[in-house]
Amino acid sequence: MADAIQHRLREEVPEYYAHDDPRIAASEAETIVSSLRSILDGLTENREPPLQASDVTLREARLAAQANLDLHALLHTSRVAQAYLWDVFLEVANVQIPDDEERLAVLRRVSKFHFDWNDRVAASVIDAYQKEYSAFYLQGRDRKRRAMVRDILAGLPVETASLGYQLRGRHLALIAWGSSPEAAVKRIATVFGWQVLTVVGSDDTVLGWIGRPGTKPTGDEDLSSVDLGPDTYVACGQYANDVEGFRLSHRQARQAHRVARVRSRQVTWYHDVALEALVLRDLTAARDFVFQELGPLHATGERARVLRTTLRAYFASGQNAASTATVIGVHERTVAYRLRSIEKWLGVSVSARRDELSVALRLFELLESQSDTDPEAPAEAPLLGPLL
Repeated sequence: MADAIQHRLREEVPEYYAHDDPRIAASEAETIVSSLRSILDGLTENREPPLQASDVTLREARLAAQANLDLHALLHTSRVAQAYLWDVFLEVANVQIPDDEERLAVLRRVSKFHFDWNDRVAASVIDAYQKEYSAFYLQGRDRKRRAMVRDILAGLPVETASLGYQLRGRHLALIAWGSSPEAAVKRIATVFGWQVLTVVGSDDTVLGWIGRPGTKPTGDEDLSSVDLGPDTYVACGQYANDVEGFRLSHRQARQAHRVARVRSRQVTWYHDVALEALVLRDLTAARDFVFQELGPLHATGERARVLRTTLRAYFASGQNAASTATVIGVHERTVAYRLRSIEKWLGVSVSARRDELSVALRLFELLESQSDTDPEAPAEAPLLGPLL
């Protein structure tokens, strides 16, 4: 039911997802599951509807406000989910209750609870959204600078003299989070001797840019020489020039951040995770793809792990069995035997499915690292969306 609601929402309320905000998608997934459980438990246990929305639902409302998503679109998602659930109630009642009078009585009871539940939840969602929007956009300490940056990223003409940051030149966009995100961005700029611009992001992040006057790639630095401090993380775009580069690097940093919040590296560069970032726009589809392509190799047993390791090394070695054997420390005949086992397990030729299997292995490793880091984590860790 939760999956079906998510698919329907994307079809019927596309404006809510127009900015491709993975943070909102993750929070929305939690909200859907929490809401379904609240409604179904309330009906089966004969409870009164809650006085307000759950904490996870209110969190989605606040994140939507921070991302400047339209309140009407947020409320539209609730109505679409409500309509879907009512269709389910009708179908189940028709199957389970043959007597017309009894079915009507049950549906009336369900309808009253369901609509009362939605009225109370919607009221608290509106209140949470409006308060968060006011605090974030109308009272924030750097609200004017955020507004200017938002307009620049949207391609609008902006008088940048008061921004304190030159848009001509070479830029690197960053998204930082953790214990001291703003200090980390400024520390990077200080070490490089570059200008710096920071604005408060949503969900306890800081958006930053560092820049220098020249546009040549000579002088582009990695971050290996910078001590970011403990429990502080940075996602980076790529170096790019002038105002278009300012925008492009930020978009890339957002995509890198999508992956960085799934795994636990302190610095994540877009060019290292561009493929994963593209695929993880739909985490459910990514998991389905991995399961479909790897089949039995998706299992958690030792044999499946050995075969995945062999296949990963085989692709990394240019599908050369001898090189693969050297890399993983086994005899070449062992590699050949394992490859035959893989093809038997999958029912396809490894060579024929090389691209799909290679991508599936990369995604499997990424998703597995998320589970190892936090086995209680939700389906997708909250990520940063387009605040600006």
